[in-house]
Amino acid sequence: MEVVMATTVQKQVIGPSVVSVFHSLWPLVEQVGEWFWFLLSLALFVVLGPFSAPIALIALVKLGLEDNDHQEPESISTT
Repeated sequence: MEVVMATTVQKQVIGPSVVSVFHSLWPLVEQVGEWFWFLLSLALFVVLGPFSAPIALIALVKLGLEDNDHQEPESISTT
Protein backbone atom coordinates (compact mmCIF):
# COMPACT_ATOMS: atom_id res chain seq x y z
CA MET A 1 0.00 0.00 0.00
CA GLU A 2 1.44 3.34 -1.07
CA VAL A 3 0.77 6.61 0.72
CA VAL A 4 1.09 9.75 -1.38
CA MET A 5 1.30 13.14 0.30
CA ALA A 6 0.71 16.37 -1.49
CA THR A 7 2.22 19.61 -0.24
CA THR A 8 1.20 23.07 -1.27
CA VAL A 9 3.28 26.17 -0.82
CA GLN A 10 1.52 29.45 -0.34
CA LYS A 11 3.05 32.89 -0.05
CA GLN A 12 1.48 34.89 2.72
CA VAL A 13 2.39 38.39 3.77
CA ILE A 14 2.26 38.49 7.54
CA GLY A 15 3.39 42.09 8.04
CA PRO A 16 4.62 45.07 6.07
CA SER A 17 7.44 44.37 3.67
CA VAL A 18 11.00 45.30 4.51
CA VAL A 19 11.15 47.78 1.64
CA SER A 20 8.10 49.70 2.82
CA VAL A 21 9.46 49.83 6.39
CA PHE A 22 12.80 51.08 5.06
CA HIS A 23 11.13 53.80 2.98
CA SER A 24 9.04 54.94 5.92
CA LEU A 25 12.09 55.14 8.22
CA TRP A 26 14.39 56.87 5.69
CA PRO A 27 13.51 60.49 6.69
CA LEU A 28 14.25 59.63 10.32
CA VAL A 29 17.58 58.04 9.36
CA GLU A 30 18.54 61.15 7.36
CA GLN A 31 17.68 63.47 10.23
CA VAL A 32 19.60 61.39 12.77
CA GLY A 33 22.59 61.35 10.42
CA GLU A 34 22.53 65.11 10.05
CA TRP A 35 22.39 65.61 13.82
CA PHE A 36 25.22 63.11 14.32
CA TRP A 37 27.55 64.96 11.92
CA PHE A 38 26.57 68.34 13.37
CA LEU A 39 27.30 67.26 16.94
CA LEU A 40 30.54 65.51 15.94
CA SER A 41 31.75 68.62 14.09
CA LEU A 42 30.80 70.85 17.02
CA ALA A 43 32.59 68.59 19.51
CA LEU A 44 35.73 68.48 17.36
CA PHE A 45 35.65 72.25 16.95
CA VAL A 46 35.34 72.78 20.70
CA VAL A 47 38.00 70.20 21.60
CA LEU A 48 40.55 70.92 18.89
CA GLY A 49 39.94 74.65 18.47
CA PRO A 50 42.61 75.85 20.90
CA PHE A 51 45.20 73.58 19.31
CA SER A 52 44.79 75.21 15.92
CA ALA A 53 45.91 78.63 17.21
CA PRO A 54 49.63 77.74 17.53
CA ILE A 55 49.63 76.36 14.00
CA ALA A 56 48.08 79.58 12.67
CA LEU A 57 50.64 81.67 14.57
CA ILE A 58 53.53 79.60 13.20
CA ALA A 59 52.20 80.08 9.67
CA LEU A 60 51.93 83.85 10.20
CA VAL A 61 55.49 84.06 11.56
CA LYS A 62 56.85 82.02 8.64
CA LEU A 63 55.03 84.27 6.17
CA GLY A 64 56.45 87.33 7.92
CA LEU A 65 60.02 85.98 7.75
CA GLU A 66 59.91 85.31 4.02
CA ASP A 67 61.74 87.70 1.72
CA ASN A 68 59.19 90.01 0.18
CA ASP A 69 59.94 92.04 -2.93
CA HIS A 70 56.75 94.01 -2.47
CA GLN A 71 56.85 97.64 -1.47
CA GLU A 72 54.65 98.75 1.36
CA PRO A 73 52.21 101.58 0.67
CA GLU A 74 53.19 105.02 1.91
CA SER A 75 51.67 106.30 5.09
CA ILE A 76 48.93 108.92 4.77
CA SER A 77 49.50 110.61 8.09
CA THR A 78 48.80 114.35 8.16
CA THR A 79 51.24 115.80 10.67
